[in-house]
Amino acid sequence: MSGVVETEASRDARGTASADASVPDASVPDASELPVRTLQLFIGGEWTPGLRTRVVSDRWTGEPVAIVSEGAPEHAVAAVDAAAKALATAFPVPDRARVLAAAAANIQARAEDFAQAITAETGKPVTAARGEVGRGVETLSWAAEEAKRLPGETVRLDAIAAGAGTMAFTVPEARGVVAAITPFNFPLNLVLHKVAPALAAGCSVVLKPSDKAVVVAVLLVEAFADAGLPAGRLNLVSGPPASVVEPWLSDPRVAVVTFTGSSAVGWDLKRRSPEKLHVLELGSNTALVVTDSADAERAAADAATAALANSGQACVSLQRIYVTSGIAERFTAALAERFRQTPVGDPRDPATVVGPLITDSAASHLAATVEASVATGGRLLTGGTLDGGVLHPTLLADVAQGDPIVCEEAFGPVASVIVVGDLDEAIAAVNDSEYALNTAIHTSDLGEAMAFAERAEAGSVLVNMPPSFRADHMPYGGVKGSGQGTEGVRYAIHELLHEKLVVLKP
Repeated sequence: MSGVVETEASRDARGTASADASVPDASVPDASELPVRTLQLFIGGEWTPGLRTRVVSDRWTGEPVAIVSEGAPEHAVAAVDAAAKALATAFPVPDRARVLAAAAANIQARAEDFAQAITAETGKPVTAARGEVGRGVETLSWAAEEAKRLPGETVRLDAIAAGAGTMAFTVPEARGVVAAITPFNFPLNLVLHKVAPALAAGCSVVLKPSDKAVVVAVLLVEAFADAGLPAGRLNLVSGPPASVVEPWLSDPRVAVVTFTGSSAVGWDLKRRSPEKLHVLELGSNTALVVTDSADAERAAADAATAALANSGQACVSLQRIYVTSGIAERFTAALAERFRQTPVGDPRDPATVVGPLITDSAASHLAATVEASVATGGRLLTGGTLDGGVLHPTLLADVAQGDPIVCEEAFGPVASVIVVGDLDEAIAAVNDSEYALNTAIHTSDLGEAMAFAERAEAGSVLVNMPPSFRADHMPYGGVKGSGQGTEGVRYAIHELLHEKLVVLKP
């Protein structure tokens, strides 16, 4: 099956917006004149024309990549209709596991197509895109296995007198229709972290991908359709939030809203649909502590990886580095050199680590934030250069704790080194943030590591590792302003299940 139709079937080219809104590009040519394919919505197992279309351009070259359809409110409602109807038909566990495994095999067979689509659409360096495809295959494979191990337990009601002669047990049941709203920065794997657990749990999904990552989402839906996923179990509707997301928030048949993106949008979704279950993976400004006992070179290598991977566009990208004074000079010099040596430019060059940010305006905004930090006392150690949509790896020092480049989410290849007196001061600074997703410490002192693990406010604490580390089967989620609920395949499945209690008495 395919979501592709010939260009002649397309309508007017128009910009779109999603939860991470974009501005229409009025300079694109008429869609009917473009030698590219039109990608449709997917509703109830059928590829469906949208209300209108828009052109997707290559993030690096500017050349047209595809024409994508945008849905209207009626498409969003139809998607929920299809998802709810699918729930009325059995989807046995063996079938779920088989489809998930087959979808993984389909993605693996087209791995380079997926990687090239990710790079074209988002500007992600191709080496990182290939890595993401590999992780996506693993995420699906984990889900296929976990589908066979859904939880359930006996409950000893005979522990009280009133329960004598009874037997009780829990039965896991799918919560229902899951609305998945996903970002651009990991356009395959973060979608799969919502779709794969939902399908494994027996839920149906209505998916709205970022407007900056629709092509990859269509390829994913094709992989599921070709794997034999029953109609209605996965539906895709792209388009403006007012057209797509709003109908889902007000529809009582949607039981769960799972969202990855900005904190402002995530909490707003919860405020506007408080009766639903929400799994929110939101923003951060990840911190690393480096103490005097650390290996300076190893810590610098991990810090550079955490700050610059995916051009710094990840919720767990390293932004704040608190280093104790005894090691500060050695560590900072080593880190600055790694920033200077990081390959920058064309995302299709396998050597490139830092490519263009998702939009030129995002790059310009971040460069301006860096300039403002320097103007108020920050010291630029390296970087700060803006080439079109590429901001060169940027390292700052002497930045105040309250500076926006420290306390807000940068979402780009920028980090700041802040010297502290001791571990206590470092922990206080780490915790002085509205966000708390991942954090890390580099130390050779076990006592320091244990103290940090106990006192740092975070969803995950990593020791002698990059704070950006994530394995797809581990529990993953933030506290404070970084969200609620837990992802990671098995843990996400548990979020999407209701444990029904059954009590039997002869």
